[in-house]
Amino acid sequence: MPIVSNFSHCGNHRSSLLCCVNLMTNPDTILSVAALAKRFAGGNGIHDVSFSVPKGSVTGFIGANGAGKSTTLRCIVGVMRPDAGEIRLFDEPWSKSARARIGFLPEERGLFGHERAREAIAFHGALKGMPRRDALAAADHLLQRAGLSGRESDRIGSLSKGNAQRVQVLCALVHRPGLLLLDEPLSGLDPTAQADMLSLLAEFRAEGGAILFSTHSMAAAEGFCDRIVMLADGRTVFEGSLAEASKAAARGVIVITTSDGAGLRAAVSAVGGQVRPLPAVVGDVPRWRVLVPPHIGDEALARALANRGVAIEAIQADKADLETAFWNLATPATRKVKREVA
Repeated sequence: MPIVSNFSHCGNHRSSLLCCVNLMTNPDTILSVAALAKRFAGGNGIHDVSFSVPKGSVTGFIGANGAGKSTTLRCIVGVMRPDAGEIRLFDEPWSKSARARIGFLPEERGLFGHERAREAIAFHGALKGMPRRDALAAADHLLQRAGLSGRESDRIGSLSKGNAQRVQVLCALVHRPGLLLLDEPLSGLDPTAQADMLSLLAEFRAEGGAILFSTHSMAAAEGFCDRIVMLADGRTVFEGSLAEASKAAARGVIVITTSDGAGLRAAVSAVGGQVRPLPAVVGDVPRWRVLVPPHIGDEALARALANRGVAIEAIQADKADLETAFWNLATPATRKVKREVA
């Protein structure tokens, strides 16, 4: 496996990027990552990350904090140099010219409060090699499309968080990239701002672009993504469709109990499962979501509860969804514990 080379910070790329989506050698794969590794002192980093992003798709990039998502994104855009593995962009080996066809929204937002919306967007276009006149025209068009017409001269610091986030995304879109890398684009946004953001991204996708969508929101991933890539401990633990992810879900139940949460946790831990409290109205009996490995039957769970004297009011079956799949595939306890309780 060849090691990625020539990773350095972006220079001025002067060629036109307006038709970049149509110049791909292979229209089916925009990004492919194979056996990517980046090691840090203390043993953190990524060790074996592999996945692909097809054209016109939205791929959800999911993992717990520290799983390696941000490190992977930084390697793709060239901010970090990987120690091993291969990255291909638009069916070509990684290069500065290929990187110029990426739009990137980092988790650490990079706009200053004193910057004006139009100038900030045009500046990012110039960084990708656009002539200033074209960059300003593209900024005006994007601001109008995003519902920010008339706010061109507003300083970023005067905008609401949702509008400032929209401007940040427009900075990533200004040069008409073929691939968007988004690190927590919905973080801190209210439901209305989230809907506006997803609408803007859906328009980009409809024009043939692909999105790698890093998020902690399982609901957003289920509602917006076609495919899912899960990382855990610096490795890819799942890649596939949402339907395939649901099939990989642990068997889940909702247990309505008394206040004996400690007993419930002990019993569920004994069968290799996990417990999470669910929202409840004050005065109601506490509800808990319990995830147990697929090979653990109802009798084994009931026996573990009875052995610890945990009083149960009801046990209700839960659906298999992306969240339960994540718990099963990307949580250390559920990956490591395979034993049954006699």
